[in-house]
Amino acid sequence: MHMILSIRGHESVMKIAVTRLLGKEKSDAARCAKAGHTCYSVHPLRSDLREAEIKEFVKGVTANEFDCIFFTSALPAKIIAPLLNTVPRVIAIGPQTAKELEQSGIKCETLPGFYSRDFVPYLGNWIVGKHIGIPRADVPNPTLIDAITAAGGIVHEFRCYGLEPTGETFDLSTADAILFTSAMSYTRAIWAQRKDLLVMAIGDITAAAMRTGGTVPAIVGDGSLEGTLAALNNYLENSGVHTMELPITETEQTGPQKKAPLWKGAGIIVVDKTQGPSSHEIAAWVGQMLGCEVGHSGTLDPQVSGLLLIMLGNAVRLAPLLLAHDKEYICLMRLHGDVDPACIQKMGEEFTGRLYQRPPRKSAVKRNLRIRTIHKLEILSIEGRLVLFRVNCEAGTYIRSLCHHMGFALGVGGHMQELRRSRSGTFDETTMHTLHELKDACVAAEAGDRTALESLVMSVDAAVPDLPVVTVRDTAVDAVCRGAVLAGVGVISCNEFGKNQTVAVLSQKREFVCLGKALVPSSSFKPGETGLVIAPTAVFLKPGIYPRGWTKSDKPVQHDKKPAKKPVSKPARRPSPQFQRKRYH
Repeated sequence: MHMILSIRGHESVMKIAVTRLLGKEKSDAARCAKAGHTCYSVHPLRSDLREAEIKEFVKGVTANEFDCIFFTSALPAKIIAPLLNTVPRVIAIGPQTAKELEQSGIKCETLPGFYSRDFVPYLGNWIVGKHIGIPRADVPNPTLIDAITAAGGIVHEFRCYGLEPTGETFDLSTADAILFTSAMSYTRAIWAQRKDLLVMAIGDITAAAMRTGGTVPAIVGDGSLEGTLAALNNYLENSGVHTMELPITETEQTGPQKKAPLWKGAGIIVVDKTQGPSSHEIAAWVGQMLGCEVGHSGTLDPQVSGLLLIMLGNAVRLAPLLLAHDKEYICLMRLHGDVDPACIQKMGEEFTGRLYQRPPRKSAVKRNLRIRTIHKLEILSIEGRLVLFRVNCEAGTYIRSLCHHMGFALGVGGHMQELRRSRSGTFDETTMHTLHELKDACVAAEAGDRTALESLVMSVDAAVPDLPVVTVRDTAVDAVCRGAVLAGVGVISCNEFGKNQTVAVLSQKREFVCLGKALVPSSSFKPGETGLVIAPTAVFLKPGIYPRGWTKSDKPVQHDKKPAKKPVSKPARRPSPQFQRKRYH
């Protein structure tokens, strides 16, 4: 879909909404004015400072633990630079970051480009064996970390601040354009695209995230505000006229147009997650395509690919069960030194069974010591310092920590370079589908052909094939859907189960009704007998689908009450004769 966008012309001023951290607008207004435009800030994110991490980093600098410090944005430079007395070699990602450092009296070098990927090529062979300190946001950057490690450097990351959504809805009523200054500022933005709104990305990484999210930027900068404004002016000048064609999404100024949902009810889609987007973003895109509520089970880091379970509708109630599934991963580990392949094979055999683990710094949970079981670890291939292995493990196992411990045990160190999840419970790679397949199925469903979409969505009972099954009468289904405890008279057949065990309750048509908790063991009752048997814990069918097999009186129940007894009045108490004598004497 295309449209004609009216532009007031390069000789006129454009008003640009620029995404910035709340309270960190910097000098945007002056820099936009130099390019002939005005701007104002919109705030999709706010910063959450981590005092402990900042103190730890400053302590490391004071103790001369780093050969080089890399400031990847202006915010940590502004916060940390005043706390430093002496520093090693300092690299700034761009001129604004360098300006913040210089204001605190710290001399620094500035990368020729505006991306962290330029850091390793800039240092060249100097980086070998050097300790690199990086104070940065709590957002993974595996490309930078892996590049430093592969080049022979030693990384020390400090998550000095987090990024939290503000929940702000952008006011773009007076804006001619909007500039997204980071990929995360786009994915967390709440905004409505207008037909006459020019959409820009500050660099190619931000542009890639926007395209993945369904927004095609008309202008892509070089990673800097000045470069993006220059690209804007060049774009306007080259248009030759004050109109241009731009692709737009199906949103209007008043907000997204509501479409009928393509999927109703519970279900599961097994997505083949790619590297880059987070699990939350994948789930959000699936929800947008299908128009229903979704959730995901078993979070994968942005740089990790593979099997991700997306739960649709009421299937989100399966999350506790799905999270507990055993997992299988294919991992590529890079050792930091040369090791005899026979030693690596032997080490793989030793790292099975119950292991102590502490979640890595990049994890989203508390870093408490825990025990996880490695069922099997198979070395698939060894090429120099690269080790490819398959691991079957308990839920909650951190493969990053496993690689670190294996490298430590081999005496050379090691880290996880790539990771792919290949199985979760009974779901494996044969059940996975890409987002492109899902999008094609949604387009076909909108055209009236739901065959492809229905083949992608699995029923909820596929997630619990190992649970004991209790089959109930159709006349009992509606009562269970309304939360009633299932009695034995409603049971037709069942597998063997114990007391307090989780069971799957199915109808006579093999539809998944609910998960339930067994109040008694299966050996203590027979189908058709009286007595309470199963208490529903997670219901997946809506009430009213099956005919009601129970009755409800329309009249309130009248209870026979005996008439209340009238209170017996007691005669007034007369004062004692002694009191009378004292009073009337």
